[in-house]
Amino acid sequence: MCARERRAPPPLTPPWTLSALLLALAAPWAAGTGALTYPWRDVETREWLVCSQCPPGTFVQQPCRRDSPTTCGACPPRHYTQFWNYLERCRYCNVICGEREEEARPCEPTHNRACRCRPGFFAHAGFCLEHEPCPPGSGVTVPGTPSQNTQCQPCGPGTFSARSSSSERCQPHRNCSALGLALNVPGSPSHDALCTSCVGFPLSTAEPGAPGAEECERALIDFVAFQDLSFKRFLRLWHALAGPEAPGPVPPREGRVELQLKLRQQLLELREARAGALAGRLLRALREARLPGLERSVRARFWAH
Repeated sequence: MCARERRAPPPLTPPWTLSALLLALAAPWAAGTGALTYPWRDVETREWLVCSQCPPGTFVQQPCRRDSPTTCGACPPRHYTQFWNYLERCRYCNVICGEREEEARPCEPTHNRACRCRPGFFAHAGFCLEHEPCPPGSGVTVPGTPSQNTQCQPCGPGTFSARSSSSERCQPHRNCSALGLALNVPGSPSHDALCTSCVGFPLSTAEPGAPGAEECERALIDFVAFQDLSFKRFLRLWHALAGPEAPGPVPPREGRVELQLKLRQQLLELREARAGALAGRLLRALREARLPGLERSVRARFWAH
């Protein structure tokens, strides 16, 4: 058990007499040495003495006598005293770091062990909680620290964040014209601007494997998957593409961004399954999903006029 600091015993003489005596004895010694003192009654002579306290990292090994000063001993391993004291033994380093903590300061003779939350966690109400990631469309403004959660902010115009992250800031949209490419899909807070080298390609007459066909099919997939549509409309398109005869996997429920990525993967798999059939299958699915506006945009952008 940790030792408690010793208090002076009840006086055997009137309080004002003992107080005056201790002050008179302690003042010259404390003023001359700068050391802190404490009252001690000699067990042999029964007289009251003013003994020097021991500095941090030590304890009172032997109290002072009339003819000898206090003897201080160094704290043994895994023990400490943080302040000037008159303890009979050093305190035990009793702080143990938890599962999500790391040692910020080791146990040393002058202080107890100190812990902090490991990287990726922060302290809250006595627990280490994981830093929350900023969702797609928001970027990190202040990274999380051992004492503070991640600070997020929605991406402003011209910037985006495409995934959940506890470290990434909003990034500027790609400049397609500077890269010598055409803008396929404008950037949004949750995805980058999508560029393409496919311009005016008539998918209705293209032969599978024809020059530029693969690039234009990729552009078509991105154009559809990253439209600014509601979750419900994307879900209708998802089911229309899967078809009643071959229902696809249950779509994700995390949100629209996740569904867009799944829809893009679904379209890529359709393209790989049957060369040259993507465009026709997609147009039928758009009609079944009751998305006439998007169907017109696809025809105007990728179909022969």
